[in-house]
Amino acid sequence: MRRLLAITTALTVLAPSVWAQTESVSARPDTATVVIYRDQPVDTVALMEQSRQPWSRLDREGLALIVETRTVDLPAGEGIIRFRGLATGVVPQSAVLEGLPAHVVERNADFDLLSPASLMEKSVGEVVRVVRTNPATGEQVEKAAVIRAGAQGTVLEIDGRFEALDCSGQTERVIFDRMPEGLGDQPVLSVRTRAERAGRHTVTLAYLATGLQWSADYVARLDPSDGTLDLTGWVTLANFGGTGFPDAPVQVVAGTLRKDAGTVPVEPVVRYQQNQCWPQGTTTLGSGEDYGNAYIGAALKEDRVEYSGPPMPAPSALRVREEVIVTGNRVARQGELGDYKIYTLPEPTTVAARQTKQVRFLEREGVAYERLYRASVLNNDDEARPTGIVLKLRNEEAAGLGLALPGGSVAVMQPDGAGGVLLAGQDRFEDKGVGLPVRLSFGESPDVRVQTRLVKSTSSTRGAVTTDRSEIETTVTNARAEPVTVELVADAAMSRGFRIRSQSIRSRIDDTGYPVWTLTVPANGAATLKAAWTTTD
Repeated sequence: MRRLLAITTALTVLAPSVWAQTESVSARPDTATVVIYRDQPVDTVALMEQSRQPWSRLDREGLALIVETRTVDLPAGEGIIRFRGLATGVVPQSAVLEGLPAHVVERNADFDLLSPASLMEKSVGEVVRVVRTNPATGEQVEKAAVIRAGAQGTVLEIDGRFEALDCSGQTERVIFDRMPEGLGDQPVLSVRTRAERAGRHTVTLAYLATGLQWSADYVARLDPSDGTLDLTGWVTLANFGGTGFPDAPVQVVAGTLRKDAGTVPVEPVVRYQQNQCWPQGTTTLGSGEDYGNAYIGAALKEDRVEYSGPPMPAPSALRVREEVIVTGNRVARQGELGDYKIYTLPEPTTVAARQTKQVRFLEREGVAYERLYRASVLNNDDEARPTGIVLKLRNEEAAGLGLALPGGSVAVMQPDGAGGVLLAGQDRFEDKGVGLPVRLSFGESPDVRVQTRLVKSTSSTRGAVTTDRSEIETTVTNARAEPVTVELVADAAMSRGFRIRSQSIRSRIDDTGYPVWTLTVPANGAATLKAAWTTTD
């Protein structure tokens, strides 16, 4: 008796210390900042074409850092805080919560898509209304029911009896008056907290998310009269997720970012209704027509589930907006992020769900450029070949640039002589730091041509090494009315043991890492290069 009394007393003492669990919901962030990364330059045109494909999973690609400021009500004791309104591509393991004066016991990520099946599954034990319509008379009867089994075969308790859904022979509809917790078209992050006192606090929630990408594109307008161009750069922001970010400060980061293989978003849980009645249905699902009919029947019966509670937003997959918004009043500001370059958009912008937006981030006038021609020197040409047209820019402040340039596509425009402009060509380049030249190749010139004649070729072997020697004579002709600069690169320079033995024009190593011969070809004239080299094998 004394031991029993002691145990009872102990339980009485412990009872007041048991934490009462309450729930608080943060429906949406007060503010959000978006930082979009990329692991390689993105082709804007290819990105837009891919986004129009119904099977595209662009909402699972790309990477962004979302930093939200939220106001939360912290419950006293043990409680749960649910964060809604997250990006649909949230990577839950990356979430960091700061500013909450409480001990976080655990956290969970839920992404159970709202569907007839999930509505049934989450409502087991709940009271719903069943409306039955007699197909012969059209008479409707409504009854209260308790869901006893969910999506794998719904069982209802009506008037103390258990019935399977869609087995009464009448058309049946199930009406829900409330939404079960955890269903929706967006993920929910919840944390279980333990705090001594309740209070309202401002917290910062930061996490990685997929579905956001960015790309860079440029327009170069040539002025051949003074050898300069005007360069305009545009950043394209693409949000392929189902969550928008209104009036958000946005930054984009240029550089080759390494991502961990575990940086993947939470996948939504999708449930399917499988109501089947015997003998109206089948006891087994086979293949072919029987299986197809059973599947279609199950899908059609999903339409008989209704929800009459508070309105829910449409699923994100239906909120597709093929919209491109262009803003260009101000220019983005460039900064440093370690070894990366970060560009801050000039003002907060709305990155809506399923939307593409372009923002001007660079504007430079009077950038010096050099127009030249480039060709490979082969061992022997049957006939003269056209040279490639190259536009070369020096990324230096003295030349009008001196900025880190994110890689992207460039459209080169030039005057047509009648007051308009024409597209001269397009090209792409990789990220270019300050001091690195930018080369744009945009076509071939039929006026500047190159032809190589093999003068002599010998081969010798010593031990296991074979040395090949070639002597060539390359002639460049220029049919233009002005002199041109031509760069020649030996095709054999990519071969093992390449070494120049003699040359009529001194070569130099350019930014490509290979020796280049530079020739000035007079108007309506020609120039010749004589050279010899060896390769080993």
